[in-house]
Amino acid sequence: MDESSVAKPHYEINDTKNVHLLEERQSATFNVEKFTQFMFGQSDNYYEINARREIIRLALAHPIHQTHLPFEYLNADEYYSLVIRKSLLAIEEANRLKITNDKHRQWFLHIFSSGRFAFYIHAVMCTYAIETMSNEEQKRKFLPLVKSYRMTTAYTQTELGHGTDLRRLETEAIFDRETDSFIFNTPTLTSTKFWPGALARSANYALLMAHLYTPDRNHPCGNQMFLVQLRDLDTHELLPGVEAGAISTRFNDCAGDNGYLRLTNVRVPRTNMLMKAAEVDRDGNFHRCGDARVLYGAMVHMRIHLSYSFSVSLAQAITIAMRYSAVRFQGSNPQGNETRILDYPLQQEKLVPCLASAYAFLVTFLNLNNYFNDLKTNETMFFRQLPELHALASGLKAYTSSVGERLTQNCRVSCGGHGFLFASGIIGIRNFLDASSSAEGDTVVLYQQTARYILKMIQRVEEDSEKGVDASTTYLRAKLWSGKTMINLDDYCHLFESRAQLLAKEALAQMFESSLSPYATFLKNSIQLVQLAKAHVETYLMRSFLEQVNKAAHHLEFSVILEQLFYVFAIHTLRNESKDFIRLNLLTAEQIYELENRLLPDLYTRLRPNLVPLVDAFDFHDVELDSCLGRYDGQAYEALMERARLNPANQQKVPPVWKAIKQGTLSKL
Repeated sequence: MDESSVAKPHYEINDTKNVHLLEERQSATFNVEKFTQFMFGQSDNYYEINARREIIRLALAHPIHQTHLPFEYLNADEYYSLVIRKSLLAIEEANRLKITNDKHRQWFLHIFSSGRFAFYIHAVMCTYAIETMSNEEQKRKFLPLVKSYRMTTAYTQTELGHGTDLRRLETEAIFDRETDSFIFNTPTLTSTKFWPGALARSANYALLMAHLYTPDRNHPCGNQMFLVQLRDLDTHELLPGVEAGAISTRFNDCAGDNGYLRLTNVRVPRTNMLMKAAEVDRDGNFHRCGDARVLYGAMVHMRIHLSYSFSVSLAQAITIAMRYSAVRFQGSNPQGNETRILDYPLQQEKLVPCLASAYAFLVTFLNLNNYFNDLKTNETMFFRQLPELHALASGLKAYTSSVGERLTQNCRVSCGGHGFLFASGIIGIRNFLDASSSAEGDTVVLYQQTARYILKMIQRVEEDSEKGVDASTTYLRAKLWSGKTMINLDDYCHLFESRAQLLAKEALAQMFESSLSPYATFLKNSIQLVQLAKAHVETYLMRSFLEQVNKAAHHLEFSVILEQLFYVFAIHTLRNESKDFIRLNLLTAEQIYELENRLLPDLYTRLRPNLVPLVDAFDFHDVELDSCLGRYDGQAYEALMERARLNPANQQKVPPVWKAIKQGTLSKL
């Protein structure tokens, strides 16, 4: 495949079959394709829209996509079987097409498998962890198996009784000198590994975190990562001592195959412990041979990637809701004509902040991902900046999942009853974001990790430490905002930074003034600390968004629109957190009232001609959206009827139970 080829947009305006949606597109004040290229098309841009378009076309060209019903109509066995078939075929096709770029390959696998790639965690998280946590010999041994999917892994950390508190994990790995192996056990009920994706039926290995004891049971050496084989590579049968299975059905089953694992005297070769940072020699001696913080690299990588997934998910949800709102008419005006629901201010109030937030999330992910990639090239700098990176990744993951879920629910509600159908496409997105608020780090736990970092930074400032502060926290040394009115975009950034600075100083004072232990003090103030962490993330979102606006300075038609979106995001966020700004004497209630009730509706009006073009600029293919309501051509009602007729329940003229009742053969019981 020529990955440098430039593909055209998925659609053109003349593909729009709904006249009302065509009117929306013709009202645009900017060129959608040029805007898409500016936002997502540069060669150094993670989204690489041109390469992505070509990959989507390749993925959707295979005939398997025309051979099955929509996923919501499949029973559990049919669903899982189709996911596995498509996932394995996706790997074969990616190899055949010679898609070697890791990111492009992940995109292909995701699209080909209808967003349900069975080995997603293996591809995105486990492979990166094995690359960064293995020594050179282990890389040569494991990576060919991992990248060929001969070895497929589940990231197996969380236990039934323990989640993010790694120190409390109970799974044991005890070294046995005679056999040069570790003996693994889950000795208690609560030590059962529980929740990992692909663990139930799909993965044949676990990338497993366990508490190491070596040279014997009396010498604990902390948590370490191991590759533990679970299934026979030829038969896929569970190995002796391994019990694994699916956990209770979840509301969101698209991420898929979450399972539990119990181990009873399972032997694993000593060389299957990932040994870049620590190793165990043949005699069972434990050695530190690198920086133990390498473990955080995989966690940071995954949390940044999840922020990408959440940002894209919100963008998909608002695309569906905005297009549907442009073709749905409800209520009559004084002339007796039906009103397009996108023309109602209350509908705009639901949707325009979602649109602005989606753009804010996407550009902020891009900013953080670029920072992460720059640091990866220099291990010394990476570890030096790891606290800042960890705080940003944790906070952004928490923010984009929790706020994204709430905004996606707004999109769902804005579509009325039709929005509650799986065929709307929004239900699956909302459920994914709902589940993700807990996955890979619970929201409030991650916020607390961010808050700890901010407390350290503000303490440096207060003590006038020579260590200085990191780039994302320079506002802690800045003068407080003292303006009476917001004049430009930077005023909003300064305002949010002043709020975060004051919250940080307030939190530090409470910590110092407390007579309780540090632990009890942190616990007592944890609610305020979560608020501090959110405030810090919002400063990062604001600055990232402003940076993108400034990049558009030479494109007037783009910069005006981005400025409007920035203002919507800033004011919407500000009013949701208005108590902070009022209490800290940064704004008055009257000022916030003016912003919320005068400026915000005016921004909706100014953005109104561009609302549909702005979601078109995300350039999602209809297959990605999997939505009857959000189709590019606008034929929402036709699609809903077509999807309804595919329901297997409609294939029999008389349901069997009614046939039995009418024939009098149904049991009296």
